[in-house]
Amino acid sequence: MPANIASDTAGMWILVRVLALLVLVAAGLLVAGRGELLLDVVDALLAAVGVDEATPRSEIVLAWPVVAGGVGVGVAVASVRPGYRLVGQVVTLLHEFGHTVVAAALGARPSGIVLRHDASGHATARWVGRPTPARRLALAAVAFAGVPATAATAAVGAQLLLLVDPEAVLWSFAAVGLTVAVLARSPWSLLIAVGLAGLAWGALHDAVAPWTVVVVVAMLVALAVTATRRDLRALRTPIQGGDDARVVGRQLRLPARVVQLVQIAFAGVLSTWTVWLLATAA
Repeated sequence: MPANIASDTAGMWILVRVLALLVLVAAGLLVAGRGELLLDVVDALLAAVGVDEATPRSEIVLAWPVVAGGVGVGVAVASVRPGYRLVGQVVTLLHEFGHTVVAAALGARPSGIVLRHDASGHATARWVGRPTPARRLALAAVAFAGVPATAATAAVGAQLLLLVDPEAVLWSFAAVGLTVAVLARSPWSLLIAVGLAGLAWGALHDAVAPWTVVVVVAMLVALAVTATRRDLRALRTPIQGGDDARVVGRQLRLPARVVQLVQIAFAGVLSTWTVWLLATAA
């Protein structure tokens, strides 16, 4: 490979890593309830590059019927089989996206995401350089990230809704969908990713209307409830050799069932907090 091409490729992956780290930092601040700090940092960065317009803060008053309607619709969708199966595809998409973002942030090069009709899937990434002791921790972190990823996304969405507006949530889901579409390695993966991005994009033209707020709240609640149902169901099935908990346990020399319990407890707390945050938003 010519030196200039190799240099360009290395530069591209450095940029990918920086972007992935920024996504994780931003998500961490939102999940930790420090969203205002994140918006202040964004405002400072905009001012540094000569942009005077500050990041908008939420001016939407969430009426109780709108919030209650969204929460009710979300719980209902996640409770019936067609809705559970459909939302389950998005849960898998976010699960694999979580693996991908953490892998990129820790220095891997994401190479593909596959979603299947049965709502299973996998993500692949290529590690550069020789294996090191730190690589074991990185592999464990990547494997651990999948289960809590959906609940974390729902929590981030809830905070964005309350801090900014529904438009910020819809842009975020559109970005996730487009990113997964680029990495999709099967027609079904591409269909689900483009569908998610398209739905989010389509709702942006009327992002602050009451019906859109209902849809956004319902989507976030449905994701949290569906992810929790899937996690509880996983506790009743044997852990397979390729399961995330088994991978984490192998890297850290821990029992896979203990790892799974920690993953599910972490995700459950985030899901419960998301539903509570939305239910009490009015």
